[in-house]
Amino acid sequence: MTVRHGLAVARAVLALSLVREAQFRAQAWTTVGVGLVEMLAQVAPVLVIFSHSTRVNGWDVGLVIAIGGVAEIMTSLLATFIAPNQAKMTDYIRQGQLDLLLIHPVASQPFAALRWVQPAEAWGILTGTALMIIGLTASDVVISPGSVAIAVIGFVIGLLTVALVWINLGYLAFWLTSVGALGELFSALLTAGKYPLAFFPRAVRVIMLSLLPLGLATTVPVQLLTGTVRPVLLLYGAGLLLVLVIITRLVWLAGMRRYSSASS
Repeated sequence: MTVRHGLAVARAVLALSLVREAQFRAQAWTTVGVGLVEMLAQVAPVLVIFSHSTRVNGWDVGLVIAIGGVAEIMTSLLATFIAPNQAKMTDYIRQGQLDLLLIHPVASQPFAALRWVQPAEAWGILTGTALMIIGLTASDVVISPGSVAIAVIGFVIGLLTVALVWINLGYLAFWLTSVGALGELFSALLTAGKYPLAFFPRAVRVIMLSLLPLGLATTVPVQLLTGTVRPVLLLYGAGLLLVLVIITRLVWLAGMRRYSSASS
């Protein structure tokens, strides 16, 4: 599949998703309303944490709110592009729907991972950005175009690593009866990304920078933006991303071999 063909498929998928979303306007507005409530609910516990102190483990209230904003952006993007497809992975495999995907003249792995899009969930990008700006302003953070670019790169790397972990959990449907519970558990674990790595014990921090790299997607971008960590950390993130890409491909191929043998 050429890049041009891939872009055409992506446009078609997005267009169909927007059409489906337009048919359920009430649901879309409900999602927007829930997003606003979640934004307020996200700030409330942070204010409680800092009600008796101006700094906790080296972080002030503004920067923690900023991390919460980045986490909201991450969660929104995952809910828009990854979650709807992982929710259908069990049906693809158990009901034979994967056969229909395999006959399409497109690369089957990315098509299965990104076929469904929920545009209404993208509202969280705006609320997350608002939270991030509010937090950075409250902390009097001075940013530059260079620091913004580095932070964006760090966020993209972190987001992709988290997405690949979720996708691999979905691939377990090749071996398990259902992975719905795993998806729900993963969604719940995403809330940990709303707080700085420094708030967690050392063992948890290691996990959040490797097996479940939420810290790479939330804490590290804010640190890159404020200059409290060196950009060389991006090399670690890029290396982890490469490893996850390879693992994801190998798991998919192993799953396809199992699926083909079971279908024959």
